[in-house]
Amino acid sequence: MKNFIILIPVYNDWENLNKLLKKINDEAERNNFEFEIFVINDSSTINTDINFRKTKNIISLNILNLLKNIGSQRAIALGLEYLFESKKNKLSDIIIMDSDGQDDPEILKTLINASENSDSDVTVVERTNRNEPLWFQFFYFLHKKVLFIFTGKHIKFGNFSLIKSKELKNLVNKADLWAAYPAAVVNNLKKINRIKSERKKRYSGETKMNLKKLFYHSSRVFSVFKTKIFIISAIYAFIISIVFKNNPEVFYFFTFTLLMANIYNFYISLINKNDFEKKSDNSKLKLKKNFDL
Repeated sequence: MKNFIILIPVYNDWENLNKLLKKINDEAERNNFEFEIFVINDSSTINTDINFRKTKNIISLNILNLLKNIGSQRAIALGLEYLFESKKNKLSDIIIMDSDGQDDPEILKTLINASENSDSDVTVVERTNRNEPLWFQFFYFLHKKVLFIFTGKHIKFGNFSLIKSKELKNLVNKADLWAAYPAAVVNNLKKINRIKSERKKRYSGETKMNLKKLFYHSSRVFSVFKTKIFIISAIYAFIISIVFKNNPEVFYFFTFTLLMANIYNFYISLINKNDFEKKSDNSKLKLKKNFDL
């Protein structure tokens, strides 16, 4: 029986998590998988309410309680760090999923097979159709295109992925992971295998994402690639100076815009680095075992 760890960040989404656990168990039974579940409780304001019980295929369910709400990306970072330092990942590869049902558990078999049939460091699930509001899709599309223009990197995936156990050491304890999990994967792991799946609707409730959170997330993604973005910006400024040599106003406008954007990018990177260095002060984990072997 194949054994895997599933890491799930949660903030107040216990109803959807219970539905997800049931579907994960259905897939495990159907495909003879064995899962250990680690739920990262991102300091929820609603009391923990997990009604799932031990089965043949979900052999353990542990909750890692954060003392402070830090957001899903940093919750994932601390969860991966815990698995690495406790050596829980020694024999099991790690699957990361969101708790709301948008990451489809029915493709777990496809994800696992894709990982096993490649020499990749990580297998990620790229999103095809999305179910978010049009405003979100527009700004997320803009985010992806601008990122590609300045880094040459396509990041079309979120948290849903499978990391090979031996590669975890290349991710944990790095400020990149503290900024944004997808960006950290692209910046630190060389062999990325990609599969595609539709982004499903939440099981219930409304998305917690808003324009402010999307902008902040985008800023942290860009900050991971700050050096490359600075170099590419300098190249673009040089090209603009040649193309618009007879129109200095255009040159000054674009150069000033690029300069301000890069200053902001380094500022976000500095904040992230400071938060990363202070993480041990405000983000300790308390382990609670719902059930275990």
